Amino acid sequence: MSIDNPNVSQNSKLYSDLTSLQKLKTQARNNSPEALREVAKQFEQIFLNQMLKSMRDANDSFSDPDNVFTGGDVRFYQDMMDQQMTMNMVEGRGIGLTDILVRQLSNQLKIAVNKEDDSGKDQQLNTEDWLRRAYGNGANLAASAVLGEYQGVSNNDLALQKSINELKQLKNNLYNEANTDMPDRFASPQEFVDKLMPLAEKIATELGVNPKVLLAQAALETGWGKHMVRGNAGENSFNLFNIKAGRSWGGEFKAANTLEFKDGVMAREVAKFRAYASYEESFEDYVNLLKNSPRYKEAIENAADPHKYLKLLQKAGYATDPKYADKISSIYNSNVFENSAKPTNEG
Repeated sequence: MSIDNPNVSQNSKLYSDLTSLQKLKTQARNNSPEALREVAKQFEQIFLNQMLKSMRDANDSFSDPDNVFTGGDVRFYQDMMDQQMTMNMVEGRGIGLTDILVRQLSNQLKIAVNKEDDSGKDQQLNTEDWLRRAYGNGANLAASAVLGEYQGVSNNDLALQKSINELKQLKNNLYNEANTDMPDRFASPQEFVDKLMPLAEKIATELGVNPKVLLAQAALETGWGKHMVRGNAGENSFNLFNIKAGRSWGGEFKAANTLEFKDGVMAREVAKFRAYASYEESFEDYVNLLKNSPRYKEAIENAADPHKYLKLLQKAGYATDPKYADKISSIYNSNVFENSAKPTNEG
């Protein structure tokens, strides 16, 4: 790829060269909100790069220096991969650190930020909550990236196995930290709706669907959050939509029994389900799945009509239950949503 390709945006690289930095400084002199967001995104990428580097450095201390898979050349390309991964993250939703910085600095520098760029979607969250979530999500990403490379290590290597177990424990702690304000199990349908509605409202705008539809679907999939897919030790997968872990899934997963319809007959089978760091990440992956799968294109185009959206989702093969859409519609029309805050995105 040519380095002067006009399709390659300025903000798709880490600002470590003086030319790019100077361009950004010129924008910043004009108190441009775009420049503020760009700087915040670059800071978030640096933060993620440092977090990944720290994780890898910690594991290098347990590795064999003569191992061909841990040499300098491997580390060089590994660093390149990490930078590309963090670059892709900040160009997407990131971990939330960009929004925190934009919100705080725009107030201090008196820079007007467009509402759609502002992080006011979660007005009820204070800065401390945002930082905790951003750090938890970022650290969880780093732990996942490093841990994923060592899943097949022999148990005979006790030193390395100890480091893997410690990293797993760290990751479990980060799971809990990212969800300190969320219950591991929901006591009632009302709690399920009240706790998850802010997240549903935030993500529903990306599909153009009523947030109640998302909660109704999650309620059907998880029994109002009481029957989440869990690991052998009872750890929560946070998978609200029971999305399975196919060959394209590179993250963690939990195996669980599930009921599927085959030729009109219900059968029990064991399947692998995706595991996330938080409920918010589950919502985000649900949207990414639909937006990146051509078979759901028609459903998204009709997202403004809740019942049509659900019918087309079922038609596209989201679930094998022939009454899947009708069951969600029934929940959608129930009175459990009446006592919760009215969603802002009515469908």
